[in-house]
Amino acid sequence: MKDKTVKNIIIKTNDKTYPVIIGNSILDSLIGLVEKYALYKNLFIIIDENVLKSHRESVNRTFNGYKEKINYYELKSGENSKSFNELSNIFSELIKGKFSRDTLVIAIGGGVTGDLAGFAASIYMRGIQLAHIPTSLLAMVDSSIGGKTGINFNKYKNIIGAFYQPQFVLIDTDFLKTLPEEEINSGAGELIKYAFLTNEDFYNYLSDNFKNIFLFDKNFLNKLIYESVLFKGSVVTKDEQEGGLRKILNLGHTFAHAYESNADLKLKHGEAVIAGIISALFLSNKKGFLSDKKLNYFLGLPLKINLSNRFNIGDFDQILNYMRGDKKNRNGKVRFILLKGIGKLIIDYEAEEKNIFYAIEKTKNLLTK
Repeated sequence: MKDKTVKNIIIKTNDKTYPVIIGNSILDSLIGLVEKYALYKNLFIIIDENVLKSHRESVNRTFNGYKEKINYYELKSGENSKSFNELSNIFSELIKGKFSRDTLVIAIGGGVTGDLAGFAASIYMRGIQLAHIPTSLLAMVDSSIGGKTGINFNKYKNIIGAFYQPQFVLIDTDFLKTLPEEEINSGAGELIKYAFLTNEDFYNYLSDNFKNIFLFDKNFLNKLIYESVLFKGSVVTKDEQEGGLRKILNLGHTFAHAYESNADLKLKHGEAVIAGIISALFLSNKKGFLSDKKLNYFLGLPLKINLSNRFNIGDFDQILNYMRGDKKNRNGKVRFILLKGIGKLIIDYEAEEKNIFYAIEKTKNLLTK
């Protein structure tokens, strides 16, 4: 197997250690990885329909001539696929194909595919092997790492799910070439989050070179993906199931998930995260954690993405109701991750209703003016 790997990051959790392989044109190393790590050879591949349409040739080449049992499940694109109905369809196909515990589920797609396939693998026959091949920028820098899986229910994001770590994650940046702009925007949302979570060097590097994300600068993208995975991996290693430190990865997400639910899950997750980060910045300023000067400076990064054509905030009370149903809450209290500075976070802050509405109002005025 020819080694085209750019970077190899090892993620360690309590019950599993697995590699994240990052590179260009490395999809053809997939079967070699299955053999290298002595994984099950019965493959159940869950692949996003748009990925299959755009990359059918490279996908077919990867599995061409495979001698063991293999099944393709083509998943309809979009957030609506993260449902009990789709989960049921996957289980029906697994049973129909007589796939048992000696099965490896391979998720090829963005965050929706990874979340759904991961959850299916976590509960089918009480757990079967899983590998992630993320194809969107968001999935590469965030959702494929760390073992979070889940589906939506009653418009609530990821309200049903499990922590379930994969056997490996293979990140081939060639998939990014065919992403539409809204998907690049979505991935940029999570990159912006990491810029606030990590350090000033990463923040400045992303901010100063932001346009290179949309120019498909491979070296730039590989560095961003590597740094994001490295940081998230270090957090997951210390706190796999979000008991403390891992909560910082939810910066902006309490607002974001409510905005997604309010938009009937038609808003791209990463774009909602951008709006959520803006709201978190306003709330941080309102509570005195951020000066006006820092607020204005920090708003500059998320505002590099134009959301005005896609973002709309409706009923504030409804948004708050969705927040109250968020899985991160305790005792009915809405909790937020707030910011004092780059890499300086406040965890589980309980804000007053009037201040939550203030942050939503300021975000709405900023993004829709």
